Amino acid sequence: MIFLVVESSLSVRESLCYTLLSFGIKGLPVANRLEALEAITKGDAIEGAIVDIDNADVDGIALVTALKQTPATQSIAVIVHTVQTSKDLVLRMVELGVAGYLLKPYDTETVRSKLAAIFSKLSTHNSQRRHIRIKPDPDDLARVSFRITTSQQLVSGRIVDISLGGMAVELFNPPATDLLPPGTPIDHMEFAVSGKELRPSSSVVLYKSKILALRFDVMNPTDKKALERYIFKSISS
Repeated sequence: MIFLVVESSLSVRESLCYTLLSFGIKGLPVANRLEALEAITKGDAIEGAIVDIDNADVDGIALVTALKQTPATQSIAVIVHTVQTSKDLVLRMVELGVAGYLLKPYDTETVRSKLAAIFSKLSTHNSQRRHIRIKPDPDDLARVSFRITTSQQLVSGRIVDISLGGMAVELFNPPATDLLPPGTPIDHMEFAVSGKELRPSSSVVLYKSKILALRFDVMNPTDKKALERYIFKSISS
């Protein structure tokens, strides 16, 4: 696995590359957006990038936007390195589908710990779930319920993780596998975050061993804003 390391500071670029080695990842250090795009066109199988979005010479925000809005590079897992924690910036990065954040000032051990957490999520990452996923706090009692249209069975479960793109649920009363094949629409689902009940239209991505992966197909603006706030609060704490 190869990760671009797009940083203005030579010492930070080198340190990040050394840290990546401990995860079995080859770091490819570059100094700015243009060098990063040039590296991508050379044909190396780049699967991720750590991008400094604070330095104007790096032009990191433009790079992240280009990577996540270009079909050929959308699958690249982007981790942003920043001192910024404003809600608007975080939500912008969430919308683009970044994989995680490294907050400045740079500290090797903190970065190593944060990368370990991010990579543990990327290990189960797939094309259906390109957003930041968070695990609800156990105190949230995050639960979901819905009816299967074909059988009218009421199904409920515990939310294992959730993002703006969908969620994974551990079912309390798992139905027969053939009742929830991939693509099955879930039109009347209900779940609550921060005390607000959400009702997005969803569809099944995967159902196996009591774990149901759902994709959010339609979500009204009010529900979306509530979920954005919930995710923002989680990743900012």
